[in-house]
Amino acid sequence: MFTLPRKPYEDHRQSALTDRCPSAPRTKSASLLKPATQCKQGAKETERVSSPAGAFHGFMRNARMKIKQADAELAQQMVMPLDSLLIPTSPTSPTSSSLTSLSSLSSTSGAATSSAFPSGDLFFDDYYRSALNVLVQQLMEAVLVVDAMGTIQMMSNKAAELLSGGLEIKSKEIIGQPWQAYLTEPQKTRYQNMLDEQLYQQRQLEHDPIEATLALPQGDSLDVEFSISYLALSEPVFAIVIRDLTKHKAEYKQLYHWASTDCLTKLANRRVFDASLRTQWQACTEVNKPISVVIIDVDYFKLFNDKHGHVQGDHCLQKIANVIAHSLPCDECVAARYGGEEFGLILPGFDAKQAKAMAEYIQLEINNLKYTDVGLDNSVSVSVSQGIAAEVDGQFRTGTALLCAADTALYRAKADGRNRINLSC
Repeated sequence: MFTLPRKPYEDHRQSALTDRCPSAPRTKSASLLKPATQCKQGAKETERVSSPAGAFHGFMRNARMKIKQADAELAQQMVMPLDSLLIPTSPTSPTSSSLTSLSSLSSTSGAATSSAFPSGDLFFDDYYRSALNVLVQQLMEAVLVVDAMGTIQMMSNKAAELLSGGLEIKSKEIIGQPWQAYLTEPQKTRYQNMLDEQLYQQRQLEHDPIEATLALPQGDSLDVEFSISYLALSEPVFAIVIRDLTKHKAEYKQLYHWASTDCLTKLANRRVFDASLRTQWQACTEVNKPISVVIIDVDYFKLFNDKHGHVQGDHCLQKIANVIAHSLPCDECVAARYGGEEFGLILPGFDAKQAKAMAEYIQLEINNLKYTDVGLDNSVSVSVSQGIAAEVDGQFRTGTALLCAADTALYRAKADGRNRINLSC
C-alpha cells in the first residue's frame, strides 16, 4: 500500500515573476530586455521538471508500474507449480510449447480444454488420461469411462463389483468390452441412437439420470440408474455414473404396499378403491364396456364384536376378506375394504347379471365359514348383505353416481331383512 501526497495547489496570481520564470533577472530593467515568449517557455519547462504537480504525476506512474509488475509475478508463481508437473523427462516428450499452452489455459478462466490444448498435444492427453484413471479408481461410486463407440476404457472398483454380478471378475476383464452389452431394451436402443447422433451429427452425448435394467453374467439382472457426462479430450470420452436401485426399489415397493393396503384384511384400502373406480370408469365408458360395483356389509357385526370380542371380530373380517379376494375373476377387478365392516368390489366388463352371480357365490362362501380355528363354537356363522349397481347403456353420469346407486341398493337389502342381494333400479 502507498499513501498519495497531498494535492498540490498553486496560485500563480500571487506568485512573483521570479518564481514563475526563474531564468528572469531580478532587476526590473533587466526583465525588460528578454522577450516575453522566452520567459513563458522557461516557466513551462521548469514546471514540468520540478513543480509539485509534475512530481505527483510521476509518483503515480511509478506506482502503477509497480502494481502491474507485482501482479505479473504473482500470476507466474501460480502457473509454475502446474507447469512443473509437465516438465518433459524423455527426449520424445514435447518441448516448452506444451508448457506454454498449459500456462495459457491457467490464465484463461472458463476456456474449453480443446481450445487451449490442440488435439495433437499427445503429452497433455496422456497426462490427463492418467490423472483421470487415478481419480476413477479412488471413487466410491460405480463409474465407467467409455470412448465414443461405448468401449469401456476405465472403471472404478465399485463398477466392477456391480457389473460382475457378485462373481469374482476383475476390472481388467471388463475393460475393453462394449457398455451396450450390459443394457437391456429399451435403453439399449436409446443409447445406440444417442451414439449415432453424437458420431454423425456432432451432438454431445450426455443426459440426466435414467432408470434401466442391466444384464449381468449368468442371466442375472440389476435395476440401476445411470447418467452420462461428456469429457473433452483429443478424442471424446464419456463418464457413466451407475447407482444400484435394488435397495431403493425394495423400499419403494414396501412403502407403496403400506400406503395402498388395508393392514387388517390385506385388501386394497379406500384410497386405491376410489382411484381405481375413476380409472376403470373412464376406460369402460370410452369403449362402451359395462362396469359394475358391489358393496358388501357384514350383518350384525357390532353384536358379533360385543359377544365375542374385538379380536375375534378382526379374525371374522380377515376370513371374509380372504373369501372376497379369492372370488375375483381377473386382475382388473378390485376388492377393497370400503369401511369398518364394509367391502367394495369394482368389476370392469361385468353387467348386472354377471355381477349378481358373483355376489351369490361370495354370499354362499361367507355363510359356510367356520370359526372354530379362532376358538368359537361350530354353530357361529356370519352373513352379509350386498348392493349392486351396473353401468351398461349410460344410466349413470359418473363413477360416483354408480357407487351411490350400489350403496342405496345395499341399504335396501338390509331393510329387507339382511343376508340378501339387491340390484339398483
